[in-house]
Amino acid sequence: MKSYLIIFTIVATLLTSCKTKEATTSNTMGKTSGKVSHEYKAGGCSAVIVTSDGVTLIPKDALKKEFDVDGLNVTFDYITLKMPQPAGCTTGIPAEISNLGKAK
Repeated sequence: MKSYLIIFTIVATLLTSCKTKEATTSNTMGKTSGKVSHEYKAGGCSAVIVTSDGVTLIPKDALKKEFDVDGLNVTFDYITLKMPQPAGCTTGIPAEISNLGKAK
């Protein structure tokens, strides 16, 4: 009886922990709004995004040309990164930007 209980517990644990997450694809724009800024370009920093909350984000990857326009209002999602600021960027938080789109 004890062995059945152990086997049942192991099987139940494996069945509940091995579920795969279904990938979701979405064409929705990001949840955060902000504005592209070239304010720190003179110091060697590429374009940054200033959120509507006043947080300055330094994109990990360069923005596409269509979004690299000073003053452009954008929506996006982001994840802050634990990495040093790029050379020339003394203000801002490095971040990975996703779902970038022009604000309506």
